Amino acid sequence: MATASKKRIWYWDILRIAAMVFLVIRHSATATFEFVPTLGADWWVCNVYGSLSAWMVPVFMMISGASFLDPGRNITIDRLYKRNIFRMLCAFFFWAVFYAFYNTFSGQDLTDSFAEMVFQGHFHLWFLPMIIGMYILTPLLRTVTSNRRATYMITAVTAVTGVIVPFLQDMGWFLDNTLITGTHHFGFFSSYVCFFFVGYLLHNIEITPGVRKVIYAVGILSTVIVFVGTYLLTVRDGAHNEDMQADNNLFTALQGIAIFVFAKYRLSRTEFKAEHQKLILDISKLTFGVYMIHVVLLALLDKFGFSPLTYPAVYMIPMLILFVLPMSFFLSFLVGKIPLLGRYIV
Repeated sequence: MATASKKRIWYWDILRIAAMVFLVIRHSATATFEFVPTLGADWWVCNVYGSLSAWMVPVFMMISGASFLDPGRNITIDRLYKRNIFRMLCAFFFWAVFYAFYNTFSGQDLTDSFAEMVFQGHFHLWFLPMIIGMYILTPLLRTVTSNRRATYMITAVTAVTGVIVPFLQDMGWFLDNTLITGTHHFGFFSSYVCFFFVGYLLHNIEITPGVRKVIYAVGILSTVIVFVGTYLLTVRDGAHNEDMQADNNLFTALQGIAIFVFAKYRLSRTEFKAEHQKLILDISKLTFGVYMIHVVLLALLDKFGFSPLTYPAVYMIPMLILFVLPMSFFLSFLVGKIPLLGRYIV
């Protein structure tokens, strides 16, 4: 298989920025999704935002897979543990302690002890133990990419166990087996292995213009299916159901594939000026901190009554996004300036 050039691949940075922007949009819109009146006006507004932004986790994983599985990159076990895994561990425990303190002193009705909150992590910190697991597996996964057939086989198997079977279960068309698809079980983790390999393949294989058009059409159609499917599952269950917007849902994965391919072919051949390269790189470096910080901003705003539960979602969600997004980038920049600590937690 072809290997990536050693020059910086700017479409990865742009995709990372876009995915983080849409993650903040998603959390701003769907934090109260299940609490607003089901099928009411606010529910539909949340559904629009949620359906348009459901692709971001698959894309994050595809970027990582395209980068870490590239046999042309010198990625040693020593570097993985001392640089990547160590940083993720530092970030997890710092922010887990931070959010445990926030939860303790913000007057919330707590059911877990402080220690439990630290070791479990705040809800959005689930991504860090998962990516640590992927980093641990990376040396093994990299040996697979030297064999084209094995790469396709593992991608296909993990797509079935981690994406297709869970989707069929959500639809009620397949036996529910939590050993295969329960959270933190084989299917849950294999979906991210799948996205890792999909990102590597999409980056390295050449896709013809005709196939690209089909991929884009499928991506657009998938967005409609996610939106309509969320409604249909909610009607079916008689209660709020956003399984169609899950990270490992079949159609959110197809959304992610379409966006990844679009970015590759529209941006990878673009020659960015030096000042634009610096801007892209500077913003891209802030995205990790944005992920850590934006949740506490949303929580504080909610505490003071700024949420779709208090004001109409059609007005409140854009206001939340316009405040939380730039403020998260700004705070990420400030925290990154903390001597010694900043480089490990944002």
